[in-house]
Amino acid sequence: MKHILGCIRKCDEEFNLIKDGDNIAVGISGGKDSIMLLNALRLYRYFAKSKFNIKAVTVDLDQDNPFNAEPIRKLCEKWEIEYHVIHTQITKIVFEGRKEKNPCSLCSTMRRGAIHKWCKENNCNKIALGHHRDDALQTFMMSLLFEGRISTLSPITWMDRADIEQIRPMLFVPEKEILSEVRKLNLPVTKSKCPANGLTNRDNMRELIKSFQKVSTDPEKNMLLALRKTHNYNLWKNNSRRPDDMTPWHIIEDSDFEKVVKDDQ
Repeated sequence: MKHILGCIRKCDEEFNLIKDGDNIAVGISGGKDSIMLLNALRLYRYFAKSKFNIKAVTVDLDQDNPFNAEPIRKLCEKWEIEYHVIHTQITKIVFEGRKEKNPCSLCSTMRRGAIHKWCKENNCNKIALGHHRDDALQTFMMSLLFEGRISTLSPITWMDRADIEQIRPMLFVPEKEILSEVRKLNLPVTKSKCPANGLTNRDNMRELIKSFQKVSTDPEKNMLLALRKTHNYNLWKNNSRRPDDMTPWHIIEDSDFEKVVKDDQ
């Protein structure tokens, strides 16, 4: 847990993710990453330079076949964290109504819209997501191979339509460390009910990056280092701030962000 918290502090200090007085909604899917993020931010509050509050929120994709939120609710009660569930019909709209061949983009957009609306109604100025180092590298490879551009998930992104900052404090954390710590702490993890789970380009990129180990001793570490050094492409530091922190052409529109994460779950 110590190394995970160290990675979060490094990401926070490098990109100034969290400020005094922030009310942060932590998106909880029930998977290992979001549960670990909630636990990590809970502990990070004790020694972070900024004082901030957190709430946990889950977007239930199918209210007719509801997500089992009880294990998370009990955990949040133990940790004294507010927990909320947003009930939606996203699964039916995406898979039955629209019958999307590439459902991840529409699902991501609708989930984001639901949680942004909730944040505005509940006085949360930031939403924290549980994406980790491996997610960033996989998104980078997808953008490179399928879109012909260099792009990836940002540690912090201003969503202009919602007037909310979206942060990813675990982008320096390797997925294997999250998995190990979740098992060690015996945290409750809920299997994804998404019909497309295990069938996306992201899963293919995971296997591709693993294959790089045949020619490099630590490809993931080196890829992350390359992303952090590639400022000329405006990947992170120069294009993720609010308008008062940057020139107008650096403002990120929701539509632009959707292109980056079109296959992101």
